[in-house]
Parts: sequence; C-alpha cells; structure tokens
Amino acid sequence: MPPDSTTTPTTPQGKVWSRITTDDIEGRKFLVNLLGKDPLDNPAVSASESNEHVLLPIKLPLRQNGYYVETHLCLVLGKKWIATLEGEKRLSLLDRIEWDFAYDTSQDSPPSPFAVGLDILDALNAGANQTIDGILSALDQLAEEVQEATGGFQLTGRQPGVADIADTAISLAEAEELIANAVEGQLMLARALRWLDRFAAGHLDSEIRESLGQEIEGNKRQLLFLHEKIRSLQQSLLTTLDLKQNQVIKLFAVITVVFTPPTLVAAFYGQNFAHMPELAIPWMEWAVMAMIFLSAVVPLWYVQSKGWLR
Repeated sequence: MPPDSTTTPTTPQGKVWSRITTDDIEGRKFLVNLLGKDPLDNPAVSASESNEHVLLPIKLPLRQNGYYVETHLCLVLGKKWIATLEGEKRLSLLDRIEWDFAYDTSQDSPPSPFAVGLDILDALNAGANQTIDGILSALDQLAEEVQEATGGFQLTGRQPGVADIADTAISLAEAEELIANAVEGQLMLARALRWLDRFAAGHLDSEIRESLGQEIEGNKRQLLFLHEKIRSLQQSLLTTLDLKQNQVIKLFAVITVVFTPPTLVAAFYGQNFAHMPELAIPWMEWAVMAMIFLSAVVPLWYVQSKGWLR
C-alpha cells in the first residue's frame, strides 16, 4: 500500500532517494505495490500517475566507451521521496550524485527529494551533452565521407557508383536515427522537469530550475539543427548521385547519336542489291568510308559545340 502522506515516506532502502535495479526483487515489489503495476511489464513512453505518485520513463542514448547505448530509466516521483528504476547495471552518471549526498557534511538534514530530482535530471542532461559532442565529431567525418563518396562533386573521370556511396548512406541513416532518439530523450527530460516542478509546489530553486530548463531546451535545439544537417548531407548525396546517373544516361544518348548514322550507311551498302552502279567506281570504297567517318564526326562536333558532354 502507498505510504501514509502524514509521515515522511521513504523507499524500501530507508532513504529519500532509492536506486532500484531490475534485478532488485524487493525494490520492484515496492514499486508494484505503490503504483499498482510493474513498470517493466509494459514500459510506456507517456507518464502515468496514480496514488499521488507519477511514473516517468526516460529513454535517451548515452555515450559509453565510444559507443552509443540506449539507456532506459524510470523516475518515480512522490510528494516526499524519489526513486529511480535502472537496469541491471547502475548508471555511472548517478553514482557521483549519490556519492556527493552521502559525503556532504555541510547539511544537517537529508537532501530534499526535489533537489535530488534536479540533480538527476541535470546529470542525465550532462550525459546528453556528451552524446551531442560525439555526434558533432561524427558529422564532421560523415561530411568528408559524403564529399569523397561523391567524387568531390566532380562529374569527370571515374564516377562513383551506388556501391561506393552505400556505406556512407547507411552511416547517415544511423546518425539520423541516433539524433531522433536523442531529441526524444530531451523531450522526456523536459517533461520530467515539469512534473518535478509541479510536485515541488514552489519548493524548487527557481534559478536552478530555470537554468536546467534552458539547458535542456538548448540541447534539443542543437539536436534539431544537427538533424537538419544530416538531412542536408543526405540530400547532397542523393542529388549528386542523380547528377551522375543523368551524366551516364546522357553519355549513352550521345554515343547512340554519334554511331547511328555510320551504322545506317554501313547497313545500306551491306544489302544485296542486283544493281549498285557506284560499285563500278574505283574510288567508291574510300568515298563510303569518308561518308561513314563524316556521319560520325559531324554529330559528335555538334554535341560538343552545344556543351552536352560537360
């Protein structure tokens, strides 16, 4: 049953803030009794409120050892306490907060759950900053790969084909998905901050709350800018590929135009007519060869003068 609101409720570990992992059976039982459901049975993206408590799922990609790992965290807010449901392995971002509160001798009383909540959201937002820094570095490299894959936007010489740009296109798609997940994470952090502000009922430090809100919004705006940059790189890649494909089609069209007249001349004299008076002329063979040559050179000169081969 939910704790009595007239007392100072604590989590199963006897603390204002308790970190519960997915393999913590007792902690999960506490959440089930409190919320009336197991948060892991059907994790929802939206917040759910019951018995004066709110469950806030947060999902955001965090950079760990050079890799991006999609991190799931459930924040359970009460009037006088807070709990976090983490994976089997605790988040290292929250270890520092727990250590600071444990060894802070400047306060005589336990920290406010609202202050803990602000620190948790601030730590998660700091992790999002590291993700953004990694994405920025990756985008600079992807931009170079795009230019290299498209041949520096040159339409002469060897033309890169679909196989040459396939890996770059896949990398851009993966980066776009990562940025989309990061934007979703920032929206979840902003939602959690609003719920925390509501539960605090004016007990939050307005300056810290406003600063954190601006940082979360700033990260979201930067991620949206990066998303636009990804789309620009994708559009550049596709546009250049279309140009190269059009160049190939145009080249085949020019070859057809150049070789069609000589083919017609050669086909005409390859027919078995009974009477071909020009065959009696001694220099007629050279005349036919000249006609074939001119019928190929003249269309080629015309195409070149129009600039259609550029």
